[in-house]
Formats: sequence, C-alpha cells, structure tokens
Amino acid sequence: MRWTMGMALMLLILGAPDEPRAQSGSDLSNMAASRGIPLGQVAAPLRNAWLRFHENDLCLVVDAVFVFQPKGMEIWCRAKDEKSLQELNALLTPLQSSYRIDLYAAYSDREKKPWEREDDDPPPSLWNNAELRSYFRDPADTRWGAVDDSASNLIPDRGLDLVMKRRIMLYSDQILEWMKKMDRFAKGLPSLAGAGYGEDPVPEIQARARAVSRDHVREIGRYAGRLFESLRHAFPRGSGNGLLPQGPKPIPDTSDSPYDSALRVSAQAQDLNQSILRFLYPQNYTVTLTDLRDPGLLDLMKAVQQSASDFERNARNAR
Repeated sequence: MRWTMGMALMLLILGAPDEPRAQSGSDLSNMAASRGIPLGQVAAPLRNAWLRFHENDLCLVVDAVFVFQPKGMEIWCRAKDEKSLQELNALLTPLQSSYRIDLYAAYSDREKKPWEREDDDPPPSLWNNAELRSYFRDPADTRWGAVDDSASNLIPDRGLDLVMKRRIMLYSDQILEWMKKMDRFAKGLPSLAGAGYGEDPVPEIQARARAVSRDHVREIGRYAGRLFESLRHAFPRGSGNGLLPQGPKPIPDTSDSPYDSALRVSAQAQDLNQSILRFLYPQNYTVTLTDLRDPGLLDLMKAVQQSASDFERNARNAR
C-alpha cells in the first residue's frame, strides 16, 4: 500500500486542523464520504473495509473521503492522532496484496493542551455572554457580587475571573467535541443510506448499511439534543430556549423515503454545525441577528432531532 503523508497538500485541501470552519459546501470535508465509481461496482473487500470504517466508528477519529476506482481506492483523510491513523492502516493492510490503495493522510501538527497559554481563552462570544456568566457562577459564593446580569458584578476579582474562564473553556470544549462527532456522522450518512435505502442499493451489504445508517442518525439526534440543552443557557430567556411554553409539536413527516430522510438529516446536521461555529466564532466578534431570531439556532437543533425521528419512523417501514 502506498502511504503518502502529504501534510502540506492536506492542509491546503482540508484547512488547518485546529481552526474553526465557518464555510460550507465547497471543501473536501463537506463532500460525500465516498466518491468515484458506484458502490455496486466496487470490489467486495473494498466495500467491506469502507463499511467497517463506519461500523467501528473510526469515522469519529479519522475524517476521511473514500474515492473508489475499478482496481483500488484512494483515501484522503485527516486523523486525530497517529494511533487513529494506525487503526485505519490496520484495516487496509490486508487488502494491499490484491488492490491498489493510496492513502493520503495527515494529522494535527500540534496536540491540544487545554491549559497552555495559547489555549487558555474561550471564544469571545461565550466569554462576553452575560447569560452564560450568570449560569456558571456559584450562587452560594457571595464573592460573585450582586445577583444580576451585569458582567461587572459577576467577576469582581482576578481569582474569580480565572475560575469563570476555566468553566467557560470546559463548556466550549464540550460543545466543539459534540459538534465534531455529530458532523462526522452526518458526512458519512448519505453514502451509507444510499447503499442501504437508495434506488440502487447494494444487496451484499444492504442490511449492514441500514444498521449503520440507523446508528448514525440516532447519534446525530442525540448530539443535537445535547447541544440544545447546553447552548440554550447562552440565549436570553424568551428566545426559544425551552424556558417558556413552546408551540404545538411538529407533525412527523412520513412522506419521504428513508434515503431522502437520511439526506435531510445529514444536510441539517452539517448546517447546524456551521451555524454553531458562526455563533462561537462570529465575524467581527458579533453574533448576527439571524442567529437570534425565530427560527434560529435553537430551532435548527430541534429540527435536526425531529428529522432524526422522522428517519427512524420511515426506516422501520422500509422493505
């Protein structure tokens, strides 16, 4: 197997690993997780390796695009670390004697150390969020000052400033981790759903592809729910954050095929990921009004959960 560690090339294509990504639809990481010839024409061992990549949740630690060819495949990927890359290599090595497999791989050029000086500041959009600062303070500690939404009263001394910064940094890291996992599941979903529920399914792997698709959608809905419960604390009361009565529950959509439902889940989850990034890292350090209006960011999270439920309902009725 030809292994190419094209760090410079991969950084040009995929972008710097640790930088927030706010664009959508134009770069390799937002393309389908498998490309090239149709899956039905791919050699069975190669299809099996691709499917095991998703069954084993390697997609969570290796962001990869499989490009299938008549006599082999290319894999363009960015791994979390060297161990993750070795796991992918172990999956592919048994195939190298029979097929040409080109692996173009890179991983982050620096390991994240959460409390080093360069990583010690949370996103300004969260640090300057009065709702979050009020939520994270300790109400039993009188040193926090008067109980109101004034940032000057929330952080009266340097020691408490560091405590608040640590709390918001942990909060930010957790949100980014959930986002990344949700996005990885969403990117692989169209190809998996196509193999299991599409107009031209692949009979040899159809049952397995359906099972992985259901697992991916279930995880996407779960992470959307976690993000909603966490991010609603960053919005003012009355902005749809669940603290006020909501309107009638949406009517489940049963008109789509499971494949179409899966495409909707994937698209909405990736849109949600980009919307949260814009919220965390806004241009000119300000959040646009469209992210605070109804329908807005919180509504999009609910929409992803609803679409995930619609898919599960439609998938149960699939033949």
